[in-house]
Amino acid sequence: MKDKLKIEFITDDNPLYVLPFFEEFLRHYAEEFEILRVSRCRSMGKRSRIKLIRGLACLYGFTGFLRLSARLLASRASGLLPFSRRAGSAHSLSQLCRNYSIPCEKTENPNRPKFVERIKREAPDLLISVACPYILKESLLAAPRLGCLNIHHAPLPRYRGMMPTFWQMFHRETKVGLTIHWMDAKIDEGRAVLQSALEIAPQETLDHLIRRSKRHGAHCMAQALRKIASQTQTVVTLDQSQASYFSFPTLEEMREFRRRGLRAI
Repeated sequence: MKDKLKIEFITDDNPLYVLPFFEEFLRHYAEEFEILRVSRCRSMGKRSRIKLIRGLACLYGFTGFLRLSARLLASRASGLLPFSRRAGSAHSLSQLCRNYSIPCEKTENPNRPKFVERIKREAPDLLISVACPYILKESLLAAPRLGCLNIHHAPLPRYRGMMPTFWQMFHRETKVGLTIHWMDAKIDEGRAVLQSALEIAPQETLDHLIRRSKRHGAHCMAQALRKIASQTQTVVTLDQSQASYFSFPTLEEMREFRRRGLRAI
C-alpha cells in the first residue's frame, strides 16, 4: 500500500472562522492523509488586541460586535469540555483534534529555531498554512520534505494580503476566489496548485461567506493534496503584473463597507 502523505497544519487559533475548515477537512479526509499535528498560533499573531477590537466593533457595528463576542466567548467556554462525535460540532480546534486523536498544540512565532528544528526532526511531507498570522521565513519554508502550502481565500495575484473576503465584497465582486499555492519568501507569490471560486449569494453577510468559503476550501485542499501525492499537479506561475495588495482595512474603509449596503453579520 502506498504511504499516506504526511502533513502538518499551522493555523490561527480562531474558533469562529478557522474551525469550519478543519471540521470539514477532518470529517471527510482524516483517514486519507497522515496528519501529524495541528499547530495553532495566537489569534491575529502580534496585532494589538485593542486595535483589533476597535476595528471589529466598527466593522460589525455595536449589535453585531456583541453577537460576535458572545459567539466567541461561548465557543471558548464550550471548547474546554470533552467532545464526542455524537454530541455535534466541536467548539474549539483542540477539542476537534482530540476527537480525531490528532496532536494540537499552541505555538508562538513559528519562525523560531525550536519550531523549525521540530519540523525538520518530524519530517512532514508538507506544512500547510491555514490563515497562519505570521509570515513564514525561508528557514521554515525549506524544512518540510516537499515544501509549504498556503490556502488564500481570493484569486491570486489579485487580492494579495489581509482579509481578502472583506476586500472582494468591498469591491462588489460576484464571486469569492480561492488559491492554494506553494509558499516562497514573498507573500502570496508562490506558484498556484489549484484555484477555485464561489458565487457570493445576494445579501450574504461577510460572516456567513467566510465560514462557507472555509468549508469549500477544505475540499479544495484535499484535491490539491491528492494531485501532489499522485504527482499529477500542474502548477501555474502567477502573473505578478496583475497583482494588488490589501492590508487590514482602516476604520474609514470599514465604515465605507457598511455605507455601501454590505453587511458584516
